[in-house]
Amino acid sequence: FQAEDGIRDLVRSRGLGDVYKRQPFKETPAHRVQMSSFEIGKYEVTNEAYAEFVKAGGYDNQQYWLIDPWYGEPADIGWKWRQKEGKSVPGYSNYVTREYEKWDTDLDPYWKNTSYSNQANTPVVGISWYEAYAYCKWLSETTGNVYRLPTEAEWEYAARGPDSNIFPWGNRYLSAEEMCGEPGSGAMANCWLKEQSAHRRYLRSNSNHFNALMETGLDGKTTPVDSYPEAVSWCGAFDMAGNVMEWTADWFQILYYPYRVFSGLTEDPKGPSSPVWPFILPFPPFWMDPCRAIRSVGFIQDSIGDANYSFYGPTYPLRGSHRQFVKRYGGTFYLGFRVLKEVD
Repeated sequence: FQAEDGIRDLVRSRGLGDVYKRQPFKETPAHRVQMSSFEIGKYEVTNEAYAEFVKAGGYDNQQYWLIDPWYGEPADIGWKWRQKEGKSVPGYSNYVTREYEKWDTDLDPYWKNTSYSNQANTPVVGISWYEAYAYCKWLSETTGNVYRLPTEAEWEYAARGPDSNIFPWGNRYLSAEEMCGEPGSGAMANCWLKEQSAHRRYLRSNSNHFNALMETGLDGKTTPVDSYPEAVSWCGAFDMAGNVMEWTADWFQILYYPYRVFSGLTEDPKGPSSPVWPFILPFPPFWMDPCRAIRSVGFIQDSIGDANYSFYGPTYPLRGSHRQFVKRYGGTFYLGFRVLKEVD
């Protein structure tokens, strides 16, 4: 399927699909859902594509930032956030230098001080949920179609398919080296090997090691969105594991899956209609700031996953059912998004 001019190709995902949830706890209970047809981005949204939104004045048009009711937020909260932050381009706080980095539209490449996502065809990062939402609204107006962020269920169906594959490439548990590696190496994803992740954590424990961190090459970087053809999902979508994490439309609530199954909300399921306490942890100290659900993993996460949030040991975060969460205004250098197009 060839999308409108200036927009990346999309691939069609047809339901009714069966999706099963697996361990750890935040992915349970396993349950079957029914999905209607939709089209999802073949690639994550790139710097080049997002730049069109910036050039078109997307940050200055309030209409793109007004939140539709079913997202469960006040309509003008995104616009007020943008005004308060003064954002006019992607940006984030560097986790080592603590300095705020942002696009410089007079430069090529896009970022002045970092190599994380500097090419035209690498995924845009430094994007909050509100910015991803506004981009979808602009894209809808520009093309005459309805674009939006995918729900968790839609994203997972595109990653796993009607057979509920464990990974986008199928059901094979591969070695760390087979899962993660350089483009063209035969590896499946842009992510960390476990020993690299441990070294990175050591170096970043002291900001004086910043130069050493960059020189080792172990800090990683985003890769062009078509770099891993060996690992496309069943419907042809790239980077459903690795490169950058991806925003979804849904609120994250760790107890929502049990509620959804109990209530029979399994046909084209959406997340909670509003942020529901406890947002993350069902026991003290809780997490009192509402978060949106994100999917996939970023290039800085390791392939086995025992360094990630889990009480169950290795989580294999490249699995298609892997779920995480980020504050909705918390754009960072390993978080981007892809779009979904509604179809009749």
